[in-house]
Amino acid sequence: MRLAQPDNVPPSRRRHGAGAITVLAAATSLVTVAGILTAPPSLAATPDITVNTASSFQTIDGFGAATPIFGGSGDPWTTSETQTLVGTGPGQLGLSIVRTVVSPVSSEWGLYASSLQTAKSYGSDVKILASPWTAPAHFKTNNSRINGGKLRTDYYDDYAEHLNSYVQFMKSRGVTIDVTSVQNEPDWHPDYDSMDWTGTEMRNFVRDHGARVRDTQLMVGESLRFARQYSDPTLQDATARNNIGYVGGHLYDAENSGNLSPYPLAAQYGKNQWMTEWNLHAADGSGSNIWGDPGNTAVWNETLDDIMRTVHRSMEANWSAYIWWYGRRFYSFIGDGEAQWGTTKGAVLKRGQAFAQYAKYVRPGDRRVGVSKSSRASGLEVTAYRGRGKVVLVLLNRSNNAVNDAVVQVPQNISSAEYIVTSRTSGAQSQAVNVSGGQATVNVPARSISTIVLTEGSASPTPTVTPTPTPTVSPTPTPTPSPTTEPPTGACRVTNAVNAWNNGLVDNITITNTGTSAVNGWSLRFTLAPGQTITSGWGATYSPTSGQVTATNVSYNPSIPPGASITIGFQATHGGNDAPPTGFTLNGAACS
Repeated sequence: MRLAQPDNVPPSRRRHGAGAITVLAAATSLVTVAGILTAPPSLAATPDITVNTASSFQTIDGFGAATPIFGGSGDPWTTSETQTLVGTGPGQLGLSIVRTVVSPVSSEWGLYASSLQTAKSYGSDVKILASPWTAPAHFKTNNSRINGGKLRTDYYDDYAEHLNSYVQFMKSRGVTIDVTSVQNEPDWHPDYDSMDWTGTEMRNFVRDHGARVRDTQLMVGESLRFARQYSDPTLQDATARNNIGYVGGHLYDAENSGNLSPYPLAAQYGKNQWMTEWNLHAADGSGSNIWGDPGNTAVWNETLDDIMRTVHRSMEANWSAYIWWYGRRFYSFIGDGEAQWGTTKGAVLKRGQAFAQYAKYVRPGDRRVGVSKSSRASGLEVTAYRGRGKVVLVLLNRSNNAVNDAVVQVPQNISSAEYIVTSRTSGAQSQAVNVSGGQATVNVPARSISTIVLTEGSASPTPTVTPTPTPTVSPTPTPTPSPTTEPPTGACRVTNAVNAWNNGLVDNITITNTGTSAVNGWSLRFTLAPGQTITSGWGATYSPTSGQVTATNVSYNPSIPPGASITIGFQATHGGNDAPPTGFTLNGAACS
């Protein structure tokens, strides 16, 4: 990490989003559209986006973020936080890569073991990348952990054993380290942990000693700007090349340096390229309490115009992975709870919702495929992926113009579809999608990032209708469907996590079935504090919007098994009273 201090980005590397918008956000809940409108094939429209699955590019290894690295950057992720980051269920972000640090002090190796164990066991196909910032001080020419200093050549074998010992230690704790980097930022020598390498020195190390590091794949590079001179020498040497699995690099000034681009030499030898670190949080200027406010314009502009744009460009550059800096920080994917920045610890942030549009739906092993666009869709930045019987498109619309009735054409028939949008007025919410044969039609909002997931196969011969996109806020009460199974009286528990600001709030509500039988079909009733009005919600339909409210399950979450929990939530306005709801009952039974 190139930092004057671990969280400060030098002004020369700060970029600001263009334009100003207002964001209405909520905690994440990415959901599936249960029904689709099926039209006769004869009504096929001229496509705006055409997917060419015969044209393929890189295989995706994943999208991720880092555990705490430096002392003072926070405790290890909790089990709940780790599950939020790597899980693929409602309200979770779907990260498939977790980056961590190889400390020069072996007694510190176990610090993040529990978080990594959870990531591996709870997530789907999660890979662990371990990066060292420095070797032990006495291995180095300056006899110090900081200010660079080179690895002494007479300690090359000891350093290889140091890395191998870390991998074997983590293996003994039940954690496979899939990828081990030789060095984080060999071209940056600050007054914190760091070590200086040239590309030739890296080649010599992996050529002569790389085979000593077992049960993992080595990575070379990880330079600040993804500078190729740190990995080219290894790629050009057959012995060294055979001892590595990946090349990596960071995005700090990479775009200005021309390095956010394809890497033909790495591709020639079958070495996937990973973007392993970037951190940008210039939106708060000199520092302000804006990050916990999901409606903050500057935060959304930076998220959309800078971060999501570079994810898109990294995919177009044929890179196989994109790894953000800290997963839990006030400017990252879940909040850290530091009061001066205004986030709730562990709560999903708007930036996490946007990143999940890639991470949750473009999965390891998917392959990027070709797309073409009509002039009507020319303002959209689109990438497409195929795997697991699905075609997934991620659409980045950074313009101020919506593209309504955008028609996506794929070569295969579509059996089902879902469409998820994060924009200035919605946070990772399901929207309507119409399907006919191999076409899907959606509305792409202005200033949004969205994901279309198309499942290949023959559609049902009986047309069904897409339900009203969630979240749904009804102006008048609607009948509560009768559940087929009710828990015993009191066999439920409800907890609240309210994040409030001057005239608004977000409430994440977790419902736990404490009974011994499943709840199949549910309605949660509660009373809002006076002056509160729900403006949007997720995970349920809400009616009415004030007073005594009934939240009813949607298509993807009707069942709560014994001992299981689901999380729903809403955003509301208030006139000064930000108290949480009271009087929770589930299917008529009071909850603790």
